[in-house]
Amino acid sequence: MDLMLDINILLDHIGKREPFYELSRRVCLLGITGEARTCISSNMVTDIYYLLRKDFGSQEAQRMIEEDLGFLKVIGVLAEDVSNALSQRWNDMEDCLVSICAKRAGVDLIVTRNVKDFKRSSIRAVSPQQLFDELEEAGICYEEINW
Repeated sequence: MDLMLDINILLDHIGKREPFYELSRRVCLLGITGEARTCISSNMVTDIYYLLRKDFGSQEAQRMIEEDLGFLKVIGVLAEDVSNALSQRWNDMEDCLVSICAKRAGVDLIVTRNVKDFKRSSIRAVSPQQLFDELEEAGICYEEINW
């Protein structure tokens, strides 16, 4: 399973933002454990850095990206991706760019808390809860074992 993660999923995970942390953590665990290939677009890296730098400083922000997000495959944004996104005139060009990169990377789903923002996407967007509900319906259940 190949997943493109929207930036809100990563920020929820890194920042342990409630009430979204638990589901975002579970989504990220799919990538960490190798159960899914989890991807982000390259422009998200600079956005994440900018936001983390405000709270943690430059060096710690870079460490967090390198160590805490090392499980992610970074999909480069090409010049034609930008042109394509601009020509489509979505309300949020960044979401359009995520969708374009997701399609080029051949991912199965975009995982986001803002599914409605991807209604024009050719790659289906699901919330973290929808993702786990659909997996469970398919007979795949991810539960944590307490040691």
